[in-house]
Amino acid sequence: MIRKVLFFALALSAPILLMLDWGSKSVSTTSAAKASIVSSEGFSSEALARIALMAPPARVKPLILRRQVNPQVLHHTAPDTLPYLPYDGDMLQALYEQANYLKRPDVPDYPVKGISKLEMSRTLELLQACQVLQPEALVDRFDFYTVKTELKDDRVRITGYYTPIIPASRVRTPEFSVPILRRPDGHVPSPAAIEEGALEGKGLELAWIRSKSELADAQLQGSCWVEYPDGKREHFGFHSSIKGRGGKYVFFQKMGSPEVVGAGFFPLTAGYSVAVDPRYIPLGATLLAELPDVDENGRLKGYIYRILFAQDRGGAILTTKRLDLYSGIGKKGLREARKINGYGRLWLMLPKQ
Repeated sequence: MIRKVLFFALALSAPILLMLDWGSKSVSTTSAAKASIVSSEGFSSEALARIALMAPPARVKPLILRRQVNPQVLHHTAPDTLPYLPYDGDMLQALYEQANYLKRPDVPDYPVKGISKLEMSRTLELLQACQVLQPEALVDRFDFYTVKTELKDDRVRITGYYTPIIPASRVRTPEFSVPILRRPDGHVPSPAAIEEGALEGKGLELAWIRSKSELADAQLQGSCWVEYPDGKREHFGFHSSIKGRGGKYVFFQKMGSPEVVGAGFFPLTAGYSVAVDPRYIPLGATLLAELPDVDENGRLKGYIYRILFAQDRGGAILTTKRLDLYSGIGKKGLREARKINGYGRLWLMLPKQ
């Protein structure tokens, strides 16, 4: 009877003894000592093996892989300054449009190295869950990656852009003689040849406007609204461009959406949508920006920190040295865009690992 009680007591205690220092010399010695005691009581080696099997396996910590972002573009470091940030209706609207974009099946799982669609979506969820954008909440929830630019202190040149509203005619008149063109299906002549009239009479005119300067502004901004004499408007967006003799020429297309759409996907939100080079910063990324705050004379007063959303791209936005902040439509958009021209820093935000 005593032998049976000893057997069951040892069976219950063996897992605990083995967990104390699994695989160490001290456990081996203790286990050997216990085994000699049991053997002296007459238990077989098979019984001892069965007792040993009752011990739990060694607990292995899960392997957590650090995200492998491109070190030439992003450096893992938190902002040295992080004040309370505004959280308003326009920001929520931009966040909502971003989330819708990332649900699309045609968005790549990894649009750039080390940054996944899943993590960009999770960033938006965490951001929306923050009732107040206080510094502690942001640092607790997010990893920040400085966007490297090779400029002094990794500064980014931040400019503004807008959507002009241009008076137009559906037909050519002496007043409205400059065409807004769609791209031809076949051969595309050089920009210089287009300026000389190489595409005239081919039915490519979307509308007619007054001056080449208005056309150049629309091409620079990447989209425009045209307003006809009867008050109706049409929205033309960027289609494509050609470079060659004479510089660069931008072709437009009619947009079905009544909203200004960035990169063909996003309804843009003034003050929150930004144009990036998607080779380095993916569309759908969430950014923290240090925006230069300048007075009416262009002198720097300080910086404004704001959450921004990568929702557009542009021909002038190359590498990470330039960021374009959307500022709105018409004259108001133009006024706001003119206020934005300076250098600040930029961080990409992802869920904390």
